[in-house]
Amino acid sequence: MFNPRAVVIVGVSKGRNWGGTHYLETFREYNYSGPVYPVNPKYEGEEIQGYKVYGSIASLPDNPPIDLGIVAVPAKITPQIIEELGQKGVLFAHIFSSGYSELGEEGKHLEQQLLEKAKENHIRILGPNCMGIYNPKSRIGFTHRLPLKSGPVAFVSQSGGNAHRHAFMGAHVKGYFFSKIVSLGNQIDIDLVDFLNYFRSDPDTKVISMYVENIKRGGNDFVKLLKETTKEKPVIIWKGGKLEAGHSAVRSHTGGLAGNIKLWKSMARQTGVILVDNFNELTDMIQTCLLFKIPDNLGTAIITGGGGPAVELTDECEAYGLKVPRITENAQKKINEFIPQVNSNLSNPLEFGANGGHQNMIKVMKILDDEPHISSIMITNNPEWYYSAKLNMDEVVKSFANTISPESNKNLISIYNSSRARKETIDIIDEFYLKTREHGIVIYDSAMAAAKSIYHLWSYGNYLKNKGYKIKAN
Repeated sequence: MFNPRAVVIVGVSKGRNWGGTHYLETFREYNYSGPVYPVNPKYEGEEIQGYKVYGSIASLPDNPPIDLGIVAVPAKITPQIIEELGQKGVLFAHIFSSGYSELGEEGKHLEQQLLEKAKENHIRILGPNCMGIYNPKSRIGFTHRLPLKSGPVAFVSQSGGNAHRHAFMGAHVKGYFFSKIVSLGNQIDIDLVDFLNYFRSDPDTKVISMYVENIKRGGNDFVKLLKETTKEKPVIIWKGGKLEAGHSAVRSHTGGLAGNIKLWKSMARQTGVILVDNFNELTDMIQTCLLFKIPDNLGTAIITGGGGPAVELTDECEAYGLKVPRITENAQKKINEFIPQVNSNLSNPLEFGANGGHQNMIKVMKILDDEPHISSIMITNNPEWYYSAKLNMDEVVKSFANTISPESNKNLISIYNSSRARKETIDIIDEFYLKTREHGIVIYDSAMAAAKSIYHLWSYGNYLKNKGYKIKAN
């Protein structure tokens, strides 16, 4: 499915650029190397988007073999199309069409017909009611302007909208790229468990992420496979439909039952899964897993300029599981050699006040790198201030990145602190984000976001340690 030798698209039109025509456009846009065969008897022999249109599936060439069929026709005729694709030897069908169990009993009956035709004709179904697949290495995408650069993140989503959103947000905002993205839809055949099993052994994937509304097959299979997967790769799950209104939304979206969130939390504890609450937490957690070492402990040192921010950061860290212990007297003495105690608080959190400055911050971070009960060093960063102080942005970021010894198991956490008050500084902020990512530093929008991510990463490492599994370096 991810690397088809040839593709057929059933349901294309000259009059609209959605449905099958939309997918035809994406294959052309991404310069997919294999043959693409649009099918619509109304336009037989004509061209759409530069591709010759065929009148029937049976009339398609046999060489190379067609591995993937994309179906974008009215739901009621999809069982017939599945039968024709199977008879042609097509291995997989992605059904874009909607109008199935998400609409009630009649739709459920239609899904059953689809499954029967698929089994009779030895074809597997992705969907229905889904966007399909995005594989940059194979130059396949489910929407326009997706990056063709591959990366280590897999995303499996029961929402086409979230799949679309993540593809852009990950690459253009968060700075990571994807091995593959799959939009599952109603998962009447190929399901969450199948893709988890695939990505578990996929050499291109280092982090598996999911948006899950419901599980169609027995939960025991899913739990067993998660236990096998998390000892090799982190699995991050964003569970949709946690509360009552969300349950109703799930039923109308993919025709499934959302499930009890307490059971999901219990499952996460048993399997080492990292369970997150929303899209932002999902993207934060992916960055954290990709760039950070699993911390030895929850000890966090906070470096900031004033008392108010220090209190806020400390409160948020402790509220979400991190510890803010005092640093050793030896470390405090070393810091006092260049920062006086007047107008400063150097026990943790470390408040510089008027004694701050970039060079002093770097010196303090080097001292904290030797504190064994500290695994995370949290600093606030304001790229606009660096710019106004005429500091070289590249040199600033490099100095941060080089402060932590490669032998140390510490992570440097950067909390974004900027007013975005001036239009001309937007480029400066973007440059800072880009450079920090390049040097392995994650920027979080708040201490709360950072604390949640670091606590999840520590919990995952603790799970591996308790199970006797080896913790792999990034």
